[in-house]
Amino acid sequence: MSSLDATVRINPVKPLLDHIVILVDHHTLTGIDERLDGLFIVAPGGRHADGLTWNRLILFEDGVYIELIAFFDTIDPEVRKKHRWGSLADGTIIDWACSLHEEKDFARIQEQVSKAQTGYAYRDPVPGGRERPDGTVIKWANGAALNPDGTLVFPGTLPFWCLDRTPRALRVPYENAPELTGHPSGAKGVSRIVIEAPVGDITPLREVYKAIYEPGSDKSGDDGWLFHAPSGAHLGHQRIWLEGSSGGQIIKLALAGGRDSPSFVELLPGLIVKIDS
Repeated sequence: MSSLDATVRINPVKPLLDHIVILVDHHTLTGIDERLDGLFIVAPGGRHADGLTWNRLILFEDGVYIELIAFFDTIDPEVRKKHRWGSLADGTIIDWACSLHEEKDFARIQEQVSKAQTGYAYRDPVPGGRERPDGTVIKWANGAALNPDGTLVFPGTLPFWCLDRTPRALRVPYENAPELTGHPSGAKGVSRIVIEAPVGDITPLREVYKAIYEPGSDKSGDDGWLFHAPSGAHLGHQRIWLEGSSGGQIIKLALAGGRDSPSFVELLPGLIVKIDS
């Protein structure tokens, strides 16, 4: 047994599901409260440090959230194209993030993924942040996945990592402002994420997911991977699924709800989200 295997088995790193990213246009985000009235309470977000995007949040009791993000409509289209999400379609789930209790543990994630020997890797965290409407400055670092050729992985194929450098409660105030999690739809958290990726990429990607969620395991991953919520709550299935697709990549989301929750909600035109009760 290698020293890494021994460390993993004795003291495994516990990845936390952090948030799901939905791209919308500036006009839609400006009127998002009216759009989601009767379904979700939308919390304040803020302006990101790069000056290109701003967001609003749907916070859940389990500590996970949906980030509704838009590019400012005043930015140069050529500048937008250079952004990681700049060429993606509005009104779709475009990415998702994990986190850790401590940023120093990210080195373990990097090592576990490297040990899987698929060629995929995670680059070192890059500083980021945003300013809340009340003027509070929030800081974090993002760790993005790299393809075997060193280019950035297409968003959502693998999770990126959002590692807090200021208290997470400032970024995700689900405990400090519990009234923001009392959604009319009854949604309480995230139940499932399904990533449909090109069939030819599935085998190495499964090995990366195993390295993140079940290092050292011999499981195939056919039944998905268990994720942990920041609150420690157990709601819904709490599974990540990876499936092959003959078309483009798609990310699907199911929320965890209550007995009276609807089976489906339409977050945006054409974007249907299931609610598991």
